[in-house]
Amino acid sequence: MNAQEISILFVEDNEEVRVELSNFLNKQSFKNVYIAVNGKEGLEKYKIHKPDIVLTDLTMPNMNGLEMSSVIKSLNIDTPILLITSHFEKEVTESAVDIGIDAYLFKPISLTRLEIILEKYIERILMQRQLKKEQKLLEEYKGAIDVSAAVTKTDVHGIITYVNDSFCEMSGYPREELIGQRHNIVRHPDTPKAVYLEMWKTISQKKVWRGRIKNRKKDGQTYSEYSVIIPIVNENDTIEEYIALRQDITDLFYQEEYLKKRIDDEVRKNLQFHKEREEERLLEEKFSTIGKMAAGITHEINTPLTYVRGNLEMMMQDINMLDDSTKQKKYLQEDSKTIFDGVNRIASIVESMREMASQTKELPHASNIYACLITALTLAYNKAKQISEIQVQNEIFKIGMNKKKYNFRAIVQKQRIEQVFIIIINNALDSLKHREDFNDRLLTITLENEDDSIVVRIQDNGGGIDEEILPKIFDPFQSNKEEGGMGIGLNVAKRIIDDHGGKIIPSNSNNGALFEVYIPKNNQKLNKDL
Repeated sequence: MNAQEISILFVEDNEEVRVELSNFLNKQSFKNVYIAVNGKEGLEKYKIHKPDIVLTDLTMPNMNGLEMSSVIKSLNIDTPILLITSHFEKEVTESAVDIGIDAYLFKPISLTRLEIILEKYIERILMQRQLKKEQKLLEEYKGAIDVSAAVTKTDVHGIITYVNDSFCEMSGYPREELIGQRHNIVRHPDTPKAVYLEMWKTISQKKVWRGRIKNRKKDGQTYSEYSVIIPIVNENDTIEEYIALRQDITDLFYQEEYLKKRIDDEVRKNLQFHKEREEERLLEEKFSTIGKMAAGITHEINTPLTYVRGNLEMMMQDINMLDDSTKQKKYLQEDSKTIFDGVNRIASIVESMREMASQTKELPHASNIYACLITALTLAYNKAKQISEIQVQNEIFKIGMNKKKYNFRAIVQKQRIEQVFIIIINNALDSLKHREDFNDRLLTITLENEDDSIVVRIQDNGGGIDEEILPKIFDPFQSNKEEGGMGIGLNVAKRIIDDHGGKIIPSNSNNGALFEVYIPKNNQKLNKDL
């Protein structure tokens, strides 16, 4: 008997019966068993303890079982009451039915029958509790959805059967004008019919449809929404209705259109600029050494990069001038800052190309290699999130991770070490694209103190490095990428680590590439060279 969460009140004036049944009830693992010797005492204990089940004798002094039961039912009609009687009487039975007595037991009581009846009502009470809990949870879910999204329901023919306040506000229609109408009441004539055909085809196949739609308010104004439409099926696997969650993205739509136009303009200007620069470049003499070629490439990239950065600064000024009431202003500011930081990082990457010919002027200082790694992963995040999760010290990398969680200190040129990590991580991500299933992709990074060095191991399962390329992977223009690339990234990374007196060891392991980067903690070579 699953009675651990159930309490019971037993009322009986006959001491012999009371002792026998009390012992029985106490053996059934009830949460609490309350005992009373008459109806008056039983009612008092009910009011204090509010038990889940009442088991009571009919004939008792002070207040009989029916009188007590009548008061209890008036307090809580759902409380099951089991009435014990020694004989059947028509008047008593009729009164018991009127009161709402749930079950009868006749003396002498069969403990087996009592156990069966108790089990029945215990199961019913537990089911009612679970149902109330789930109903409350559903109400909370509904409340959360109503707060965060516009919600509509339609029947299988597209007739609106429910809308929440958010949808009324978004569409400009009162609820009474929407219920009973087809959903095309808000359709905008500019929205292609193909969109709706594809939508109905999807949801009719019991699939979820997601997409952007342009709609029209009651007053004729245009608004854009992002919709998720979910078919609801019954026990016969037949669609009963459709529920749609909708977000007003009008402001975002206009901002995107504005930014697209600005980007198109900038791309067109940059293409023209690159054409002019390409004509100038063709007039220059051909480079005879790798150093000269690296310097030329740096010059060619830096010039348009400066132009792009200048135009990006103007775009950021335009965003800052947007009204503070614009919903997307904050996000645009954050995104533009991220882009600006990325442009600055590109400038740093371009500068590192000069490793082919010269040394950077950055001075070495004590740095946390773990923090350098987190910075590199942050810069690679936009690419990584589309390809694979990354584990760092057995923890999934997320933007905003605490850079001070681990301390692996070494005297390094911090920005150059970050450059090394970015090069290796980007190569690993490119290799992982060959695995079709996102969930099968794995990129793990660990840091470890070994003697006088910090060892950073970067392991992927992207198929590994071509055995023919592996011995010369650090040579310029050796690339393992199908999508192309100059193949100088790892050469730059090796030169940086060489300058720090460390080493990079590439190998194939666990169906992927493993790069072990050894960084001396106290770099005498770097200090001497600088």
